[in-house]
Amino acid sequence: MARSSEDIFADADGQPKLLRGLAIYSGATRLAELAIKVGFDTVWIEMEHGPTDFETAERICLAAEAAGGFGTIRVSDGQRCHVLRALEVGARIVVVPMVNTADQARQMVQFGKFPPLGLRGYNSRSRGVEYGLENIESAFEKPNARTHLFAQIETLEAVQNLETICAVPGLSGVLIGPGDLSVNLGCVGQMSNPHLIEVTCDCIRRARAAGRFAGILVGPGPLLSAAIEAGCNLCFCGGDFTNVIPAWRQLLEAVKPHEDNGS
Repeated sequence: MARSSEDIFADADGQPKLLRGLAIYSGATRLAELAIKVGFDTVWIEMEHGPTDFETAERICLAAEAAGGFGTIRVSDGQRCHVLRALEVGARIVVVPMVNTADQARQMVQFGKFPPLGLRGYNSRSRGVEYGLENIESAFEKPNARTHLFAQIETLEAVQNLETICAVPGLSGVLIGPGDLSVNLGCVGQMSNPHLIEVTCDCIRRARAAGRFAGILVGPGPLLSAAIEAGCNLCFCGGDFTNVIPAWRQLLEAVKPHEDNGS
């Protein structure tokens, strides 16, 4: 069933819901469409650690929307051209990595929200404003309401500044990046590390207490379970590359090559 509600964080009855997403690292529009048809709410479009450009990102957003979901874009950094263009091609959620201070969060809002919240540049022919089909008032108000800016929390500095980051008007929420955060905590890649779980859940609870949404990018396991229990609203719990690797390895194990015994 298509999920086209304007409030992506609520179900058809208006009740809060957990958004579940899948990362599409390959840039494949068909996989994005398939992910939504399988039941995911959104697809993660990776622009920080991959070759995806804005034209490809737009196609993935279109594929996700056609199937009843939407696109989430992690831009490479918080520059105006990156935040703005991610919104112009149709992202409903934009994630900016390595946001450590309230000043960086305020800059995101300046670039990503129309007045009175920010100073987003206006072009009436982009997907982000429905190609100019709305009147000028709706063209500002509607995108402000239906798009979400998330600051990614990946360092101890960001953890310490979480309340001031969350206090920035126009910011929808924070998304925990446990990979880089584990580096900062001295437990590199240990997603089940108790200290990492504790810090992550503390950040989620603090963000929710501040009236912001909270998300995470991590696969199933103790960390994801604890994050959901702490009040996480958004989780990206798998990916095309992530999930196809073990499946292909299992396939290779099931189909062994013929061994010539020399006879």
